[in-house]
Amino acid sequence: MPRAPFFWSGDLTEEEIRRILREGDAEERAHLIGRIVAEAPFEEVWRYLSPDDVAAHWPVVRRYLWPPEVREIWEWGLHVWGYEIASDAPPAEGA
Repeated sequence: MPRAPFFWSGDLTEEEIRRILREGDAEERAHLIGRIVAEAPFEEVWRYLSPDDVAAHWPVVRRYLWPPEVREIWEWGLHVWGYEIASDAPPAEGA
């Protein structure tokens, strides 16, 4: 089976991705979730993950997101969806 098309930095197949997300240890899952969020097109992220997955692993996921504006967009989205996550962004004025 060929590698997942969005994993330009590795050779995981779709089957291997699903196995790690299902059975991998916590560190391995968090690492993979970070890579999926960083490397997959937005629509493709949801084939593998839910917003709960991204929010639950945010401390690791955020390290994969570059430039900072990409991380800020994800933080904003998670906040809009009702998740309380740590943010790099400075507090809004008047907050």
